[in-house]
Amino acid sequence: MYEKLIFILACASFSFGAAIASFLNVVIYRVPIGGSIVSPPSHCPKCDSPIKWWQNIPILSYLLLMGKCANCKERISPRYPFVEFIGGVLFLASFMYIVPSYGFTLFSLLTLSLYWIWISLMIVGTFIDFDHKLLPDFVTVGGMILGFIYSVAIVLITKVNLSTWYLEPFWNSILGLVVGFGLLWLVRFIGTKAFKREALGMGDVFLMGGIGSIFGPVAVLFTLVFSSFLGAVFGLVGVFLGSKRIGSFAEIPYGPYICGACLLWMFKGPEICSWYLSLIGIGG
Repeated sequence: MYEKLIFILACASFSFGAAIASFLNVVIYRVPIGGSIVSPPSHCPKCDSPIKWWQNIPILSYLLLMGKCANCKERISPRYPFVEFIGGVLFLASFMYIVPSYGFTLFSLLTLSLYWIWISLMIVGTFIDFDHKLLPDFVTVGGMILGFIYSVAIVLITKVNLSTWYLEPFWNSILGLVVGFGLLWLVRFIGTKAFKREALGMGDVFLMGGIGSIFGPVAVLFTLVFSSFLGAVFGLVGVFLGSKRIGSFAEIPYGPYICGACLLWMFKGPEICSWYLSLIGIGG
């Protein structure tokens, strides 16, 4: 019975994530150009024809319409269902990572909500940064606020359950915010002085502050290392494909790599850290 319930809720998590990501597609497209995310309703960007509800079912409608507008037959960008699929997969992964391990407790439901909200913000930030090389404040500063609220909620839950104040989550959030923001600001400052041009955008600095606020200072160090690695790998791929030249300065969005590394931390970070510490003889 429990396994069936988990399966049903897992399917619901994927569907919910895909539906949320469908809305995030609207946010990604409209926010950078100053458009409303509420009005007008969804419509074809080519012919402005309103999209009916059955044409707006995440992933499925794109497949049924064979990737074309039902009215003008112009091709719809495959990025729309791709974002929906990513949202569904990450919401499902979050559910399977948290609920089977911690059960249906207030802590697990609060943590699952945190994961879903932060994943949604990172999806928006990643694609807006790819398109416009900027990170909206509601993503970066929103992450800082989200981490603070979560830490306070955990402290209050602990107080109710154990009748004692357990303030470590709160101080971990504050320290993480300071380390995340401060460390990347320092990297930005040194890089700008060394290269005589802006090395990092402030959006990246605030984004790392948000990650620190939510997941703590260790997550910041992990994310910094792995985001740099991801950026280097994709940079080399760009050189190999001929889109970039070695030694040339090209403005690239760093936010997506930060978000990618943060996702790795969320699902495998502590295990990777434990494995590495054991490898060098520090961990048990």
